[in-house]
Amino acid sequence: MTQSVIAGIALLAIGTFAMRFAGYKLGERMPLSERARTLLADAAILLLLAVAATSTFYEAGRFAGYARLTGVGVALLLAWRKAPLIVVIIAAAVAAAGMRYAGIA
Repeated sequence: MTQSVIAGIALLAIGTFAMRFAGYKLGERMPLSERARTLLADAAILLLLAVAATSTFYEAGRFAGYARLTGVGVALLLAWRKAPLIVVIIAAAVAAAGMRYAGIA
């Protein structure tokens, strides 16, 4: 089992490196319009947002709880207000931990 895990990690690492290297090499040879670049950037942001929203609301197929929602909400609010990253992380963790301590999971 350990060998298959190591092989999977190695395969992912090689594939990731190959994709990044190909993007670097082909980036100059494949000109894209400004609109196409904007659409690709928006698609990447939308994909990350969908993953973040899914992991915020669900864990193991069930509702993740109000404490997690509160922590993410605090983080979003502070990030929107352009707070330093360490402040965002600590405040979100404290908010979620405080709700769990209060018995609100």
